[in-house]
Amino acid sequence: MSITIREAMQLPDMVHTRLVAGESGLNHPIHWVTIVEIVEDLERLQAGEFLITTGFGLEMNTDKHDQFIPSLAARGLSGVAIHTGFYLREIPSLFIEQANQFGLPLIEIPTELNFSTITKAILQPIVNRQFELIRYSEQIHQRLLNVALLGEGLSAIADELAAVTQGEVVITDVLGYELIRTCSRTCRPTTAGMPSVEYSNQVFSNQNCEPTSPDPVELTHSIEAARFTFGTITLRKHQTNQQEWDIIALQHASTLAALACSKDREVAQAEWRLKGDFLDELLSGTFKLNAESEARSRLLGYPLHIHARHLVVALSIPVTTYTEEYDFTMLQKLPTLLKRVAEVYQPTYLSKVRATDILLLMPEDRASEIFVQKVAAKWLDLYPQHPLAIGISTPRASFNTLSIAVQEAIYAMKCRGALLPASEIQSVSHFDRLSGYQFLFPYHAQPEALQQLWEPLLVTLLQYDQKHGQQLLETIHTYFEECLNGQKTAQRLFIHRHTLKYRLQQIEEKTAGSLHDASHRWQLQLAIMAYHLQQILYPDLPDIP
Repeated sequence: MSITIREAMQLPDMVHTRLVAGESGLNHPIHWVTIVEIVEDLERLQAGEFLITTGFGLEMNTDKHDQFIPSLAARGLSGVAIHTGFYLREIPSLFIEQANQFGLPLIEIPTELNFSTITKAILQPIVNRQFELIRYSEQIHQRLLNVALLGEGLSAIADELAAVTQGEVVITDVLGYELIRTCSRTCRPTTAGMPSVEYSNQVFSNQNCEPTSPDPVELTHSIEAARFTFGTITLRKHQTNQQEWDIIALQHASTLAALACSKDREVAQAEWRLKGDFLDELLSGTFKLNAESEARSRLLGYPLHIHARHLVVALSIPVTTYTEEYDFTMLQKLPTLLKRVAEVYQPTYLSKVRATDILLLMPEDRASEIFVQKVAAKWLDLYPQHPLAIGISTPRASFNTLSIAVQEAIYAMKCRGALLPASEIQSVSHFDRLSGYQFLFPYHAQPEALQQLWEPLLVTLLQYDQKHGQQLLETIHTYFEECLNGQKTAQRLFIHRHTLKYRLQQIEEKTAGSLHDASHRWQLQLAIMAYHLQQILYPDLPDIP
């Protein structure tokens, strides 16, 4: 707690002092009073301090004299009072000019007034307010704690914070979704000074509210416990109603909100574990549908008898898209996003949160497709620099094949970033729409088999490119993508058509075949696909054997 320069100037013991400059800084808060008779090392002074000095040493050092006021302003002092009549007969005009320039209140203390009188006059209300702050902090903590112990959750905590601060409270989750908003009108302003015990026990109704200021002041505090961030709690008030102790109330509320969120998270995790364990059984490949498992499925919100065909969806944030500092925080936001989008679109699904990805089991229907697309779109809006990878398996009617569907979904998820055009990089990747790469799925767990597919045709090209700095592999890949159109290929590669012709001749020579032969083109294109797939799935393997 502190008092302002303006308030200090109105104290009875300060009536004989005189403000000579820096009127624009009268609202600077005074956090402490420091007395320095010999002006030597100003670096020890801290922001918010009010300096009292005789100015000894300034008249003998031109540099110190000229930089005295600018140095104090740069340190963030609240103000300075100079005791004249000892070493400075009067306050120099340069000080007055600079104090007005920097908005630093400059006060003259006459000779007959003691340092101790000024120090006591200013420190006494500061200390008194600090005691009041401690008392208020205990009151607000107990009041909010009582609400939290009743177990009514975030809504009750927000309502109580709004009541004791007379402001509007908004709680958002880690993604920015608004969870709770109290009365949209700011209640009647508090009386001046620290709220009393009686005031703290009052309950204000919405009938006492007045319209919120169009330009309120916001105080925001994060809601977090250990390494887990749940969201933020924001207090909005009209600037004229803002009190110094509002931040104390906000801090207490955020702590109790974190406890409430932790409790809700534990309940949610227990539910996720139940659903995840059941999903593990479904995906094991040995699941048997019987009366017991059907009852469990209905209890967990995924009645198996209703859905004829099922999809497995894999979601992850590719490791290459975030640094270590994003690792934990980004992964914890994905389940939250699923929950928020599900609250709107009400899909049917089971989920399993794993170390690096999330698996969903969903019915094959339009609602599932919309849900997945909305999740992808919302994530893109929130984190465009950290794209989400989503893969969807082929529909499965038999529970015994769901284990294969998991592999399909993960395969599609991993392939998505490298196989889709740049313009569609944020799209969801379906296993059966992988532009032919789905036919290489049987080889995805066998890097040696993938290498055997591409090595006979491409190893010579790769070695030549590495030795001569050429781009023969890129050229033939682009040539196939442009449907053998030489003009479009040359334009895309920014090369002359004669250069393209020469490269194609080199490719035919090193692959021992003709590009006019459909069979050779097919083998060459399959080899390129196998090579790209190996780079995606096994990036640590060497490009050239």
